[in-house]
Amino acid sequence: MTSSGRYLPFVLLCGLAFAQREDLGQKSDRAAQAMSAGRFEEAATLYRQLNLALPGNAGLLTNLGLALHSAGKHGEALVPLRAALKLDPNSEPAHIFLGLAHLKLGEPAKAIDPLTRALMADPANKIVLLELGDALLSAGRAEEAAIHFRKLTGLDPKHPKAWQGLGLSHLAISRRAFETLEKTMPDSPYWYVLLADSKAEQGQYRTAFYLYKKALEASPSIAGVHAALAGIYRKTEHGDWAAIEDQREKESRPGRPPNVFLKAKRHGKLALDAFGHLAALPPTPEIHELMAYALRIQKRHKESAEEFGRALELDPGNRRLKEELARSLWLYRDYDAARPLLERLNLSFELGDTLLQLQQPESAIPHLETAVKRAPASLEPHASLARAYVRVNRHADAVEHLKIALPSDGDGSLHFQLSRAYERMGRVVEAAQARAKYEAIAARDQARRLALDQERQITAP
Repeated sequence: MTSSGRYLPFVLLCGLAFAQREDLGQKSDRAAQAMSAGRFEEAATLYRQLNLALPGNAGLLTNLGLALHSAGKHGEALVPLRAALKLDPNSEPAHIFLGLAHLKLGEPAKAIDPLTRALMADPANKIVLLELGDALLSAGRAEEAAIHFRKLTGLDPKHPKAWQGLGLSHLAISRRAFETLEKTMPDSPYWYVLLADSKAEQGQYRTAFYLYKKALEASPSIAGVHAALAGIYRKTEHGDWAAIEDQREKESRPGRPPNVFLKAKRHGKLALDAFGHLAALPPTPEIHELMAYALRIQKRHKESAEEFGRALELDPGNRRLKEELARSLWLYRDYDAARPLLERLNLSFELGDTLLQLQQPESAIPHLETAVKRAPASLEPHASLARAYVRVNRHADAVEHLKIALPSDGDGSLHFQLSRAYERMGRVVEAAQARAKYEAIAARDQARRLALDQERQITAP
């Protein structure tokens, strides 16, 4: 959410110290001009020289930090900014730039304190509200993030990133409540209701119908379920059945649901409301892009691809939008549509995985090997590369990458591939151990997969 250009108004001229030193005054002017013109490396060099000439000047140190941050040297920017704050602990610009540098370095937790201090100095600062909200959300503190994003929407109701941030914050709170419910009350009727709500929002009405019915089997009077079924009946053109469920909802006498369920429901609705505000803003590439990212987080990949497509119609030369469109098509498993885009953009992992899904493992392997080299800590490329090796009978190579990818094995498939690779290598004991783990994971996952994936017919009440 950050960009250097919007902070240029904070550049400090520090002219008072140069009144008696014309050469330093000219150098300060040249540094400020370089910043305004976007020549950040040049500005950083000039500010370094000025700091050597006039050490201990908090304003000059802040300017140097800003120049380095704007030049993309975020790690280097930390040193002068921290030094500036030692000299002037109340410097709002230094706190802002220090927080932004930490955000760019992928350190949102470290950005929170300086941005909080900056906000204390200027509680209505829209830039700081946005960046602090982003830092809190990235650090897993969604409740606090929502407060700042909500305040920003009040100050600027047409701010698209404020609405996106607010929606993502409420979505994170709702998901955390769902995870708590899943741990404390697994397979409860409330768990089924939350899953059903999610499927209904994605237009998967038959799956949602099945899940709502499962909830009613466990708790016939659970609040809101008959009304939800009525909604599905109407969307599937069964108005007469909807009327029956409406009446059942009126006649039901539900007890009070657990607080964690109510929290998940409430924040899920608030997330949808925020995304609704975002969608209602005048169409721009940025609006469509923000909507696309929000939809991707909800795993609504088809709609995400459509939004990226709309953004590209308004900004056809934007490479980033092309890349994200290709990723959404790949996530949606529309491999035929994704492939030409991925080939043009050279997105190694997604292209390699697409070729693998299209039954071309030999062509996939070079791209997946490149992806693994570029991101050795990412588990997905290792898993796809291992599957490609298995298909071309490079079993020893497959084992190496399967072992790395095993922590991501949610359905047991990687353990199954590992057992097959060990079998082909004649390592019978290890094959049996991997097979046993596969069977345990698959058995444990079977009921959940049925609940999540199995479609049911929508039948009469």
